[in-house]
Amino acid sequence: MKITNLGVNQINPYKRNQMQTEKTQNALKATADQLEISSAAKSMQTKSPIEVEQAERVAAIKADIEAGTYKVYAKQLATNILKYYQI
Repeated sequence: MKITNLGVNQINPYKRNQMQTEKTQNALKATADQLEISSAAKSMQTKSPIEVEQAERVAAIKADIEAGTYKVYAKQLATNILKYYQI
C-alpha cells in the first residue's frame, strides 16, 4: 500500500489560525467609525434672533406666573383655539 499526500493540507493548522486572527484584526483596524457634521447642521446649532426673543418672552411669562400677576384673556384664547382647529 502506497501513502501519498494527496488531499492533505500542506499548511500548518496553527499558522492558519494565526493568519485568520491577523485578517480579522486588520479588518477591524480598517473600519473605524467617523462622524461628520454638515454645515447645515452646524448652522442649526446656533440660536437665531427669533429664538432668543422667544426665550426672553417665555422667561417673562414664567416670572409673571410665579409672581401671580399673569392675566389670561379668555376671549383671545378662545378665538385662537377656534382658528387653530378651523384650519
